[in-house]
Amino acid sequence: MKKEMVILKFGGSLITDKRSNVPRTNDSKLKAIGRILNQNKYNIIIVHGAGSFGHPIAKKYNIAEGTDGSLEQEKAISETRSQVQDLNNILCNNLNNENINTKPIIPSKTMTTKARKIIDFPFHLFDEALKENKIPITFGDVTVDKKQGVTVLSGDTLMMELTKYYRPLYSIFVMDKPGVFNGNPNDSNSEILPIVNENTIKILEKQNKNTEVTDVTGGLIGKIQNAIEMAEYSETWITNLDLLSGFFNNNPRGSKVVI
Repeated sequence: MKKEMVILKFGGSLITDKRSNVPRTNDSKLKAIGRILNQNKYNIIIVHGAGSFGHPIAKKYNIAEGTDGSLEQEKAISETRSQVQDLNNILCNNLNNENINTKPIIPSKTMTTKARKIIDFPFHLFDEALKENKIPITFGDVTVDKKQGVTVLSGDTLMMELTKYYRPLYSIFVMDKPGVFNGNPNDSNSEILPIVNENTIKILEKQNKNTEVTDVTGGLIGKIQNAIEMAEYSETWITNLDLLSGFFNNNPRGSKVVI
């Protein structure tokens, strides 16, 4: 019988110290991922974010907006690619140490975009890895863009494309919080929303106006917008690492995203 598929996105805020201005991993979380995936009974595809291995430089040199012709930005693009590949290697090595076979798929070497949309997504590379009983692992990266020279191809965009194509049993955003909260996650009065939909975005947008942490909330809004679209093709969740093993034992927990 053909195994069901699960697509996982490990956020940069989970596997790195995203607040750091220099690349810094969260080693305990990386090791825990390997232990959890040892339990799995599904075909797995992994996407991961960049966190402190990509965001600081990309933001400083405005890479997402395209090339500006400067030597400084050209060096920054090369350094960003190198750093996110380093993070990918670290994650792959952690899984390999748990006897989980992996196959990196590097977007800057295999994907091109136009106006930030992927041209001819290389699904065959993922198919080949799965046939070899390996977990394909891809990630947010700086890719060539035919309209603006380069762009930042986000892990969330990769999740969207993979979910539409493979229609997995679960598509799971694994973050540093156990779901989406109805208020500040650090406030003891806030609770996890069991269901997330378009109305949730309105709640978060209202919160966004009353907080200084614009980037965090704004990023979550974008993630939920993607996740709502993905929910048409797969059961889509936002959860954390502590709850992830439940998905391999028919006990999903966190915030379920619905249309």
